[in-house]
Amino acid sequence: MKIDHFDGLPDELLFLIFSKIQDAQSLCRCSLVSKRFASLIPMVDSVLLTFPPPKSKSKPNPSFFFNFVAKPLIQFLHQIVLPQYSSLSFHSNGNSVHRFSSEVLKKFSLVTSLRIRLPRHGGELGADGSGSFLKWEAEFGRELESCLVLGAISSRKSNELSRIPKLDDSGLAADELKLRVAWMISCLLAASARHSLVKQIAVADNLIMLRNLVIEDGSKQGRLNMGEDQLKELRKRVKLQSPLDRTKLPAISIKLWYVPLLEVSDSGSVMKGATVIVIRPVDQEMMKIKSDGDLLAGAFHGDVEGEDFCEAVKDLVKEKKPYLMEMDSF
Repeated sequence: MKIDHFDGLPDELLFLIFSKIQDAQSLCRCSLVSKRFASLIPMVDSVLLTFPPPKSKSKPNPSFFFNFVAKPLIQFLHQIVLPQYSSLSFHSNGNSVHRFSSEVLKKFSLVTSLRIRLPRHGGELGADGSGSFLKWEAEFGRELESCLVLGAISSRKSNELSRIPKLDDSGLAADELKLRVAWMISCLLAASARHSLVKQIAVADNLIMLRNLVIEDGSKQGRLNMGEDQLKELRKRVKLQSPLDRTKLPAISIKLWYVPLLEVSDSGSVMKGATVIVIRPVDQEMMKIKSDGDLLAGAFHGDVEGEDFCEAVKDLVKEKKPYLMEMDSF
């Protein structure tokens, strides 16, 4: 008679194993193995949900991407953004995304920490092998609370360069500033589109215990974070409006730091046109809880490339005066 060694393991050990798996779809498959597994897996409280890439042969439904992301971006940037920089990280149709997440997550009624990973689509900055660099991280409650954008025209390992060139530190030219504004608006609209997905998740009856939520993409270009208090605030707000509405961005205050050449010693990289952008709502700028330096210090946790960049520019943010801008709500 064949012996099932899992039968000899206590429930506590099995639960620990399932908790380490985290991947929601893998856990759903495990729940089909036995009634015992099926009784333990819904107790897992930390889950990763990875969305599959879109089918290449299917024609995308433009309702979500076009109305909430592409159309506003075109309206804002048609005069200043270059085509290769206009791609956003979130492109899925809203209804299909909601159906997929609801179907997979319905088994996890006790989840307190959820990480959602969206597929990469190849249009991200730097995906063409140019060496360009762009990362962003945003925090939302019912609306935007802060957004940090890191960017560079090119990123190369120092050992790939015969010499590190000396660049003029006279500041940003008009075209260079427009390009960075384009980066910023692209990141903000991508974050806003992801927040509309959060609004659908926040009202789900089986996820009322959710305390922490992160939405990122497969290319690790952008990340949206929400904590317990932010999720509670959002749930109250969602009841008053349609969950599928794109989150309107408030009037924002912008600080932009720029350095022509930045050596990132921890990673051995040399960044050309290194840029840091800190974005906050205008009405929260004077009452901000975190300083700009603290925002950098706590950003991109677990993303080595982003953490190294933040470490390299922290003195720049403290010592160099930023470009200051404001933008109306959109």
